[in-house]
Amino acid sequence: MSKRFYIGIIFICLQIGSIIYARFIPERFFCWAPYDSHINFKTTVTINNKVLSTEEAVERYHYKMAGWEQRSIHNIFYLITKYERTYGVLDSARVKVNYSINGHKESVWELQP
Repeated sequence: MSKRFYIGIIFICLQIGSIIYARFIPERFFCWAPYDSHINFKTTVTINNKVLSTEEAVERYHYKMAGWEQRSIHNIFYLITKYERTYGVLDSARVKVNYSINGHKESVWELQP
């Protein structure tokens, strides 16, 4: 068997492994159908008792802070958490996300320093 054959097999196994892995994590980055949720959300960010405007929050996270999202809500949680644990670690931001998945009861996620 040629080298190309083994490289092809390894590539396919990595693809399958990524898909299986993605099925068991909340972010679901590598799923075949990651857009299987419909989420309405609104994010509120408070720093030093000042609530950031929508524009300020969008500038901070480089992502929309309210509206409709078709990916897992955990993608937004991941994005916010990653920022606050790196670039925003000294800001002591309080972040609150109100969200509803597929029209069900509203839930709240909070990140506090």
